[in-house]
Amino acid sequence: MKVNDIIGEMADRAFAFSFLQGINDLYAARDYGCTESDYQAGINHLLTVLTDEQKEALNRMESTYTERRYYAAEYGFKCGIYGAFRQFFGCSGAKDGGFQELVSDDLLMQPKMQRHHKNYANIELCNKIDREIMDTLNEQDQEYMVSVACAWQQRAYSAAMDGFYCGYRAAYNLMESINPLVQIQHVDKILTMEYHLGYIKPYSEVERLRDMAA
Repeated sequence: MKVNDIIGEMADRAFAFSFLQGINDLYAARDYGCTESDYQAGINHLLTVLTDEQKEALNRMESTYTERRYYAAEYGFKCGIYGAFRQFFGCSGAKDGGFQELVSDDLLMQPKMQRHHKNYANIELCNKIDREIMDTLNEQDQEYMVSVACAWQQRAYSAAMDGFYCGYRAAYNLMESINPLVQIQHVDKILTMEYHLGYIKPYSEVERLRDMAA
């Protein structure tokens, strides 16, 4: 067995079902307001107004969005590893660990997103199906379609961010196995990254939320 084969099999195991399920669980644990309830209402309504052919197209769009979601999680993870090591070695001072540069600007923005050939083709397919269905709907029904598309876009974005965070944490955990003090030595950078990506809140916000819940 060649070294590349060993590495490839390790990557396949790393990005297996448990990783993808974990990304979904992170999303489910976070509050996205009305995004998911609006999505469910949208799906339920569209199933009453779409033709059978359009329902098949909608299913194809959702399956394609699922592929985009998992690609975003995997690519985000790789970027998180790279971002953490780059930060550790002093090659970057990005307060978000490099998420905006490495993930948002590359995977989610033109023109760089086009280099992710299969993912970009999936984006184009989702947009095409969305337009074709939207063109047949009245203004009120279009709002339900928008809710469905917005939910999937949020899921894909969140997968990229959560994947990045997992990769970032994995890199520091790896370094910690060699240098037990590494996370303590770089805690300022780690906390700053977590704050900028929304994983932690300032104490004033914690107090405000506590008062609201009381």
